[in-house]
Amino acid sequence: MSSSFLQGWMDLPLELLELILQRLSLMDNLMSCRATCRSWRKACEAVLFSSQLLLRLSLLSSMHVSSQSSSRSFEPDCTANNIIGILSAPWSNHDSIMLTETWPHRTCLNDISRVHSVQGWLMFNNFHCVRHNKKDQTFSELSFFNPFSRARFKLPKLFLFSRFSERSRPRYCQLRLVFNSAPPGSEGFVVVFLFVFSYQNRTLMAPKNMKQRLAFIRFKQGSWIEESIETKEIFYDVAVDDDDKLYGLKFKRNTSVVFVFNLREHYHERLVMLNPIKDINFEGFLFGSTSFYRRHRLAMDTSTGELLLVHRLEHAWSSLFRFTEGFRVYKLERSNLRWCEVLDIGDRFLFWDDRKVSVLSAKGLRVPEEFKGGNCIFFCDEHDDHDRGVFFLADRTITRFRDPTRNSFLRSFQEMWFTPSPY
Repeated sequence: MSSSFLQGWMDLPLELLELILQRLSLMDNLMSCRATCRSWRKACEAVLFSSQLLLRLSLLSSMHVSSQSSSRSFEPDCTANNIIGILSAPWSNHDSIMLTETWPHRTCLNDISRVHSVQGWLMFNNFHCVRHNKKDQTFSELSFFNPFSRARFKLPKLFLFSRFSERSRPRYCQLRLVFNSAPPGSEGFVVVFLFVFSYQNRTLMAPKNMKQRLAFIRFKQGSWIEESIETKEIFYDVAVDDDDKLYGLKFKRNTSVVFVFNLREHYHERLVMLNPIKDINFEGFLFGSTSFYRRHRLAMDTSTGELLLVHRLEHAWSSLFRFTEGFRVYKLERSNLRWCEVLDIGDRFLFWDDRKVSVLSAKGLRVPEEFKGGNCIFFCDEHDDHDRGVFFLADRTITRFRDPTRNSFLRSFQEMWFTPSPY
């Protein structure tokens, strides 16, 4: 191959190179081209950003040999410099992007356990305790970071609870964060904050013993505005749409209740579902003092305004390890006040992880042929290193995916679905 030919490839206009790369049908090939040189990397990232495809983001830490034990064992090295991220296509065995060079400073293991994926951004939830008038006040601070553009911003601190002593601190708490589809930091971006806690020191606690902090924060006219929602109801899950409507799910007796809050006009509706949901034990919705594991999640399709309830079917090997066996999907029918099971979600994908369920259209995505019709659910579970794959609703079968960090000195602490964004 002549040097003049190589020079021609190097001088290829970026726009033309992007058109060529857009014809690559598989992420594997796109990732290989990305590793060629800086100009190809830039072109591949432009194609990657335009695809709007959710990729699997694994948050990891390198391992080191423990010196505290007489036997040779490996433990996670949780210092900031050793925490990295790997971005990979879920159906591929080898394509990935390492995010070591763009990872935020002062990131620790506790931050990783409180990180969310939001439209191409990572959101870290940090708790702060401030002493005031002989009592401790606990706040939550949400910080956003884009690992590609390296942009970042923080939201104002949100008050959670006060305590007078160590004994009065909550024995249990759980945090649920949901967002609308507006880009983080843009006009109209909304964050809904659900914090449930209890001072009861019990293994299992009913909702009557719980307290709740429910608020939403919106970016409007260049500033952040926080508003609290006062309600006596304790919600199991929440969702928000692009019309500023907040949906709160509550289980009561033998049915479910959906509360709809209009955040613009400040009123709410109470929808009592008239039918039970198959395979759901309503009496079993208790909150644990040490852990809380969701088998059911609300998902909002902002393109259609549909509210979905996704039920994960699982086999529990132990109290800590569970294995996915399938999913059931239900749609809220407001006119009939019923949950209707959806056997075919059409040309859509659902992405399930330990933080949320995302809904994405399959149209125009560069995916293998077997996925182009949509109607499947991708899932990953941080509690089990082997529980990742795709569930096909048509024939109710599962294809498992391999661990991208297998056979390496890296340990995955959390996995989530992530859409790269340059903004």
